[in-house]
Amino acid sequence: MLTSMLRDLLAHRGRVMMTLIAIALGVTATVGSWVVSDSIAATLAGRETRNDVGVSVQSPGKEPLLTAADQYRLAKIPGVERAEGVIVGRAGLIGPGNKFVRTTTVLDRAGTNWSNDRRFTVTAGRAPHGPGQVALNETDAHSAGLTVGDTAHVLLSDGRSARAQITAVFTYHRLGPAAKTDSDAASDAVPVLAYDTTTAEKLLGKRFHRIELVPTAGTSPAALKSAVQKTVPDGYPVETGSALAHAAVQQSDSEAQELRMTMLPFAAVALLVGMFVIANTFAMLVSQRTRQFALLRAVGARKGQVRSGIVIEAVALGTAGGTIGTVAGVALGPWMISLMRPGDDVECTVSPVAILLGYAVALLVTVGAAYHSARRAAGVPPVAALRTAATVPRETSRTRKVVGLGCVVIALVLVAMTADPSSSNLARIIALAGAVVGVIGMLLLAPLFAETLLRRLTRLLRARSRPAVRLGLRNAAGDPRRTSGTATAITVGLALVCAFATLSASFSTLIASTTRANVPTTTTVLQSAAGGESSLTPAEADTVKKLRGVSQVAGSRDALVGLTYRGGRTERRVSAIEPSGLKGVLTPHMTAGAPDLKRGVVISQNQADMMGLGMHDPITLHLDAKTSVTQTVVGIYDATELQAGIFLDVAEAPMSLKKRITVLYASGPDPDAARESIRAAFHNRPDVSIGDRETLIKQGVDQQSLAFTLMYAMFGVAILIAVFGVINTLVLSVGERSREIGVLRAVGATRLLVRRTIRVESIVISLFGALLGVVVGVPTGAVMQHAMFGQRLWDFSLPAGIIGLSLVGIALAAVLAAIWPARRAARTDLLAAIASE
Repeated sequence: MLTSMLRDLLAHRGRVMMTLIAIALGVTATVGSWVVSDSIAATLAGRETRNDVGVSVQSPGKEPLLTAADQYRLAKIPGVERAEGVIVGRAGLIGPGNKFVRTTTVLDRAGTNWSNDRRFTVTAGRAPHGPGQVALNETDAHSAGLTVGDTAHVLLSDGRSARAQITAVFTYHRLGPAAKTDSDAASDAVPVLAYDTTTAEKLLGKRFHRIELVPTAGTSPAALKSAVQKTVPDGYPVETGSALAHAAVQQSDSEAQELRMTMLPFAAVALLVGMFVIANTFAMLVSQRTRQFALLRAVGARKGQVRSGIVIEAVALGTAGGTIGTVAGVALGPWMISLMRPGDDVECTVSPVAILLGYAVALLVTVGAAYHSARRAAGVPPVAALRTAATVPRETSRTRKVVGLGCVVIALVLVAMTADPSSSNLARIIALAGAVVGVIGMLLLAPLFAETLLRRLTRLLRARSRPAVRLGLRNAAGDPRRTSGTATAITVGLALVCAFATLSASFSTLIASTTRANVPTTTTVLQSAAGGESSLTPAEADTVKKLRGVSQVAGSRDALVGLTYRGGRTERRVSAIEPSGLKGVLTPHMTAGAPDLKRGVVISQNQADMMGLGMHDPITLHLDAKTSVTQTVVGIYDATELQAGIFLDVAEAPMSLKKRITVLYASGPDPDAARESIRAAFHNRPDVSIGDRETLIKQGVDQQSLAFTLMYAMFGVAILIAVFGVINTLVLSVGERSREIGVLRAVGATRLLVRRTIRVESIVISLFGALLGVVVGVPTGAVMQHAMFGQRLWDFSLPAGIIGLSLVGIALAAVLAAIWPARRAARTDLLAAIASE
């Protein structure tokens, strides 16, 4: 019996191939994501860490405090062979055309001193050894279009600049993890450039970020660490080199895990869509093979044997599809790495886990999708051998409708109960859960929607359309369950696109509205052109204050800090700013209280709602390892997630935070004159970006749009799988209706009419799925923006452009998907089809 079933499966190579493609695409996305994360983790762990240092002594926070006297004292400790001081200072690289080169390292930590230990590996040229010479990081040199022998233009602190000849290009090996926030934890940063120590002291400063101790032979790093701790003040991080290397590896693994957790959900969506396609395929195959199963039962096959046969078919297809998908995922790994980490020398690593994951996913998804069909096949009675058509149990359809309607009702109740914009975190989570339940309900009701909509559309167009349209609509409406099963794969993909597009559009609108409400048109905005976490310095603020026509200046110093409040502990972005800044260059739209930072903090409405804070509630801000301040809430204002959620008087901030100005706001009696004065003062400073309120809006919108664009690309893979599902369904349905097609041809239907009929059927199925995706996705996006941004449900923005583009794209894809099935149908041998049973 099993041999007969497998022989029948292999006899239909077309449907086998389409099923394999659906399986392989989902597995490719999963394996590719795993390969990328593994490769980045292995490369970072193996290339950017060092093990030549016994003990490291670091300045607390990000400010260099260690001196040459400290270096001399540490070098005299018994067991220390050598003490190397590491200078870290502000440096920015100017490329050709006087354009600032954006780097991954913030300006404040981009410059360092050269040393002949294992910190650097020269890849070209020779190490700098005197004034006028500099070495560049290989990646940044490539970004700037510079090489050995060229002259580098370097911007330093306080607006100073220097030029030097590039004598070397290097790669850097970190000692310890990268710094994320001010803390006592030891950290390192990959420098952009390096001078010899004497030149670095003149240009970057004489104080050291850390001092690295190399032990003498036979000295235990642990014993040396104990000895060093007795000689340095409390608060200075002291750690062994091996512990720092281990921490760096752990950080690399954590970053890879975060990347993996970011990419795998998209792969899961592709697998989910593939599961719909596979399940629909097996359902159709079982329906078409009803008589075969009945004959097998009639000659003595048991239910368990039929069920096991279908499962074995699924295992065979899953193994084959898993093999194809795993190979494709491994092959695409290097391309995905180059796309996500351009310019980085990341070695592609394929772990056994990635291979096993590919096969496990393929088998689980395929067997899971086929199991329901296997149970249906096992339930076919022997008498069904006398029937030519399959029937769908009415009870199953009724149960599906009841469960679907129940899910929709529950979803509406949950969302309505949590519709208050000031809801707590728990209520917002409940709203999101309600949206998920609603989506499930809509998917369960898809056959009902297909039956109601398509049959009414068929009656409406019966006398007003061409034969191909009538036949195509009739075919799609004839089996609502098959049509909805095929369309559901498209629905899932497009619903995700529409949901996140609605979220993105709402976020963009929110950014624009709140920025316009909080920043006057008269304010000039200055920022570091380096972007990211780079900042301006008090020197730029002093320059602006002295300019003619400028009367108001305030600097926003943003930082991610720890918060303690009555509801617990969390991390939020805080902006330390002059109190006058909220009454001139900024005009926050207050919903409660007043913007008086001398009396306490001002917090955004969204953050206050999420933390359950109200007026006059206390809150403690842990600004760095040594500085904590407790303030009361004196004002609440409107803001977005991209803006700092809490304003604090800069007088309460530690010096390390005061020196890093994220955004500098300025204005004067004549705003236009003040702006022109500022532009003139910084016309030779490409590291300073000058704009206005609209500049901030564009930055915020562009920042979030990029992330959503990547999401759309990943969801596009799911839609591609769904299109293959349409092809698969049409191919199978053509085989199922070969007799019908033969009769049409016999009574005069042309091949062109048959092709058009299949094309119309493809478009109807695809657009039904797409429209259902829009109907499901947009409300889901509305709930998401309500839960994530604290807005009212009806305050969402409709992404009309993306919806329209998606519908047009799916219609075109439907036309392309129908080409092969239509040609196959048109070539049906009418005599053989009529003669067949």
